Amino acid sequence: MTANHFVSRAPANSMILGEHSVVYGQPAIACGLEQWIEIQWTPIHTPTIEIESELGSFQTDLDNIQIDSKLKFIGHALKAFQKQLSSQQLGWQLKVHSEFSSTIGLGSSAAVLAACLAGLNHVCRTNQDFSELWHIGKKIIVDIQGRGSATDLAASLFGGLVFFQPPTKNQRLKIESISANLNLILVYCGYKTATAEVLAQVAQNWQNKPQELTKIYQKMGSITQHAYQALLHNRLSVFFLCIEQYQACMRELGVSDATLEKIIDLLNHCPNIQAAKISGSGFGDCALGIGEFFPERDDNNLLTHCPIKTELSEYLQLQLPISNQGAHLIHTMKKDIH
Repeated sequence: MTANHFVSRAPANSMILGEHSVVYGQPAIACGLEQWIEIQWTPIHTPTIEIESELGSFQTDLDNIQIDSKLKFIGHALKAFQKQLSSQQLGWQLKVHSEFSSTIGLGSSAAVLAACLAGLNHVCRTNQDFSELWHIGKKIIVDIQGRGSATDLAASLFGGLVFFQPPTKNQRLKIESISANLNLILVYCGYKTATAEVLAQVAQNWQNKPQELTKIYQKMGSITQHAYQALLHNRLSVFFLCIEQYQACMRELGVSDATLEKIIDLLNHCPNIQAAKISGSGFGDCALGIGEFFPERDDNNLLTHCPIKTELSEYLQLQLPISNQGAHLIHTMKKDIH
């Protein structure tokens, strides 16, 4: 028997606008980034799935797929396609490789889920488009985390810069590519808090002011809509103003801690950075600077010709292009299975 050996890959991702409010039905803008998670798929002669990852190794039977606690997103994706996988009576070895750390807030869980869904779509010949794969992945994210908008999954599946409108009772899912030239820098503050924990903290802090909280989310949604229109019409000055307005909402929400505020202030004092804000749910993770950044670098890939270079150099800086591609396959060779 002959089967294809191939690689599925998906980009890292970053939220640009829409944190918190997207969970409550408001739109978001996110992007895929030029850092990749790859899964190498090798057919094997036993009816098993073997997974090798930096997070751990695991093996399970095709007829009764089990889920390892360290590899939940891959495990749940495999489980979603179990019927098609078991009918093939052909096993697979999955080797997972990431170009970036899972600790620095580049959406590694969504990226590995996107790469796995793309691979399973090929292996099982289900021919589902990215929107259909997104719905499968969204259910997986909610099953694992309890809640989540899956904006990051949309960014890793589609790639590029995307406008994301989550499905609600009154609106259908919308994922639209945006053509815009943005230069991004992410500055990692050194720690992160799980999104579910941040959402729970916000809910607790605002439990006696539900109407005021709803107004903040509605304001965030309005800002994101204005930013989307600004990008469509290449009005970058309006877009940068929206970034600043959204950060003000994050402060009002109470999730912009002292370290993030320090980094944002430093970024705002850098030449050619037009706007800065939190990227993520807050209480850690990354700050995002947007603008034409420094093409000239020193040996440590840190900022040059910046008056506050020393203050920023204590933080991990990632200047990453927006990816042109989303999740896709690389076909490498065929392997005979005996």
